[in-house]
Amino acid sequence: GGAGRLAAALADEGWRAELVLDRVAVEPLLHLAQAAQLELPASATSGLLSLSLDAHGAATSIAAARFDATFVGLSAHNEEGSVATDGLALRLTGTMTRDVDAIQFEAGMHADGGQAYVEPLFLDFGGHAAQLSARGRFAEGVLTLERFALDHQDVSRARGTAVVELAREQPLRALSLDLEALEFPGAYTSYLQPLLIDTDFKALETEGRVAGRVEVHDGVPRLLDLEFHDLTLDDGVGALALAGLAGSWHWRDVAIEEGDVRAARRLLDEALPSHLSWRGGSLFGLSLGASQVKFATIERQFRLLEPARIPLLDGALELESFRVRNAGTPQVAFLVNATVRPISAAALCRAFGWPEFGGSVGGAISRLRMRDGRITLGTTLRAQVFDGEVTISDLRLEQPFSQWPRFHANLGIDNLDLELVTRAFEFGRITGRLSGAIEGLELFNWTPVAFDARLYTPPGDRSRRRISQRAVENIGSIGGGGVSVTAALSNGFLRFFDDFNYRRLGISCRLENDVCHMDGVSPAPNSGYYLVEGSGIPRINVIGNARRVDWPRLVQQLVSVTQSEGPVLR
Repeated sequence: GGAGRLAAALADEGWRAELVLDRVAVEPLLHLAQAAQLELPASATSGLLSLSLDAHGAATSIAAARFDATFVGLSAHNEEGSVATDGLALRLTGTMTRDVDAIQFEAGMHADGGQAYVEPLFLDFGGHAAQLSARGRFAEGVLTLERFALDHQDVSRARGTAVVELAREQPLRALSLDLEALEFPGAYTSYLQPLLIDTDFKALETEGRVAGRVEVHDGVPRLLDLEFHDLTLDDGVGALALAGLAGSWHWRDVAIEEGDVRAARRLLDEALPSHLSWRGGSLFGLSLGASQVKFATIERQFRLLEPARIPLLDGALELESFRVRNAGTPQVAFLVNATVRPISAAALCRAFGWPEFGGSVGGAISRLRMRDGRITLGTTLRAQVFDGEVTISDLRLEQPFSQWPRFHANLGIDNLDLELVTRAFEFGRITGRLSGAIEGLELFNWTPVAFDARLYTPPGDRSRRRISQRAVENIGSIGGGGVSVTAALSNGFLRFFDDFNYRRLGISCRLENDVCHMDGVSPAPNSGYYLVEGSGIPRINVIGNARRVDWPRLVQQLVSVTQSEGPVLR
């Protein structure tokens, strides 16, 4: 379908040939090559080739060659489907010479149309033209790139050297890369997005630039010196967003014997300091203000070099110290000392999509430590919520990054305003105060499997104590006396009252083996227990009679009562 010209000469001292092809269809050329039993890396379905080839040699050996090949509209693929092109516009140029034991070469590539897929990357050369040049040698299965340069339009510019041993499972023996620019969003869509397609970061909005130096030995990164220039990342849902990330990150991989903490600390002291700053952002729905951190990294170790203050919602996280060892391994360990400056509970609730309530969360986070797959906290967390205080102590989280994490803690509840609590969770209005504790709390895969909980009216509470009809019925349904409570509220003179006085209320639940062993504030007739003890007129008591309650069913009841509109009394 095109034109060709061949000129060749054969003599005792060798041969010489010159081949010129002008817009020849690629597919029949491949059929000719297959008929000649030549092994080819791919099969083509369409495309045109223009070629200029000049070579000379002796016998079956090529001594030197020069080529200039242009493909137009090339569509090809290999049998595995790991490499494919569609409408590719590509020019390849180069020269090669053979000496006694190696092939010396110079080559260039320019692509400015069509697409190419090289698993897992998808490259659109119509939108981002690319140019690659290289010089090197090939001997005994080892490709040595003495120099290469890449210019990928609006994506990347880089230069470097490399050694590739093709027969090895990990062929990249060495790489030294000077990254002049990694430009976003082009670098994200061309290089990073295909690697993140199965993660939560598959649709990031990005801007900015990264530059620096990278070194790889035996397929493993050994050095990173990266400079960040006004980099912006945004996943669009608030889980991860950073605006104006700037600074430098220096990392080295050095040999540290496992468990040699002293050597790790010494090397961190000697490491190049890194620093990063940002104008704002968000993490897991929590908005971050402008801040900066100075740190050192080496091998799998990290250390904060000086205290850092990170604005968080309407408060702040003040990191006093932060160290990590064996990052990215099952033996990862860290130690954090920090202070949480009061963050409003309402802001936290909005960030996490919880029912909104007032108060604040703050306090010292002392000796938050991870070691041997276990996170522990050496102090007590405090939250000022519902005009009272909630404390978390003896916190322990085992196997936090596994499929089945296990959480342990003790919670203290002191003098909460019940009106604020019941308003937030739409339980039915109750006034008064509430104290108690949840001891031995254990969550398996974030589902409660054990605890001993007690909630009650604190002794000496002098606040006004009233409880609405809806709250009375909901409490009764939890304790197994819902039918009798509804009957009492629906008949007789009680139906004329919207709420009632009470003397005290309380409930306890000891969870074991998916069964809640329940009790109230005091014994009641017929082996029951008082959940609410009435007072004055009108007076109503809420008595529970179920001592053993199926925990999943109880949870379902709690969800139902907080979502219902309450009883309709006639």
